[in-house]
Amino acid sequence: MSVARLLEEGIAAARAGRRAEARAAFRSVLREDPLNETALLWLAFLSDRPRASLSYIARALEANPDSPRAQAALQWARRQASNLPAPAGQKAVYPPPPPVRSSRLHRTVLGGALVLSALLLIVCAIGWVGQMLPSAQAGEGGMATTASPVSALELSPTPDALPSAVPTVPPSATPTPTPTTVPTATSVPTATPTPSPTPSPTPTPMPTVPPTATPIPPTPLPPSTVSESRWIDVDLTHQILTAYEGDIPVRTVVVSTGLPRTPTPVGQFRIWVKLLYDDMEGPGYYLRNVPFVMYFYGPYGLHGTYWHNNFGQPMSHGCVNLPTPEAEWLFNWAEVGTLVNIHY
Repeated sequence: MSVARLLEEGIAAARAGRRAEARAAFRSVLREDPLNETALLWLAFLSDRPRASLSYIARALEANPDSPRAQAALQWARRQASNLPAPAGQKAVYPPPPPVRSSRLHRTVLGGALVLSALLLIVCAIGWVGQMLPSAQAGEGGMATTASPVSALELSPTPDALPSAVPTVPPSATPTPTPTTVPTATSVPTATPTPSPTPSPTPTPMPTVPPTATPIPPTPLPPSTVSESRWIDVDLTHQILTAYEGDIPVRTVVVSTGLPRTPTPVGQFRIWVKLLYDDMEGPGYYLRNVPFVMYFYGPYGLHGTYWHNNFGQPMSHGCVNLPTPEAEWLFNWAEVGTLVNIHY
């Protein structure tokens, strides 16, 4: 069965409340297309566990970090994971992704609407011509002559044809003088000077670093310039993480960051959610129960590591790998909102 058909069945089952059937359909989609955004976001929405929802959304963001739907899902999952109420006036339910547009029903309805619009335009055009043409005109010998209707082809219902269609009237025996319209002079409006808008400060957007992009090294942030009570500095060149209280380093850890093809994003971020355990999945790997996870930018996070002990060398798909005991200390020390400064 095609991916499009599986998506249609999954969406229909989800909207009918058949959650198990919907999940099965979307998992079948992922077997054919592992990074299908629609299936990943529906599975995140249908999941009963915030951790599983975040895992699906992380996969969608890994494929397309700038996706508006995945970013909206991320905000929803963050409220679910943090047990935060929805903003005032907004329902605490993530809106389902839109239905698949390539269905046969969609094409049939769209085609019918276009045909109906064309018929309505033809009827309106014929009525307009009927009002413009006289019903009859006297000819030679006193015989009544009826004007020929304008061909429907001359009034085809297209935006270009309608304004240019001019009804034609057969010439009568006696020409009727046509009054010449004297054009009226149109006053030219005086240009009014428009005051230049006052520039407003624009907040600096967070950097967008796809998993395969090569990061641009920024200027390292000196500790003395940070007005934070607690913050985290990650030095990618030396593979060192340092926890600061103000400008005083309180703990230094040797870590493993992203490999050259999957680099760790560079910039200043903030921890947006903390999870005691989380499953992580991506191209070529699946890790269950990763401990002490602190996400700071989409699917990128600081976390404990049980699958290697090669700290001091880049090893990851973009996250910052810490020894598990050190990750536990950092997890208990840092809070949601703690600044994470990453540089070369």
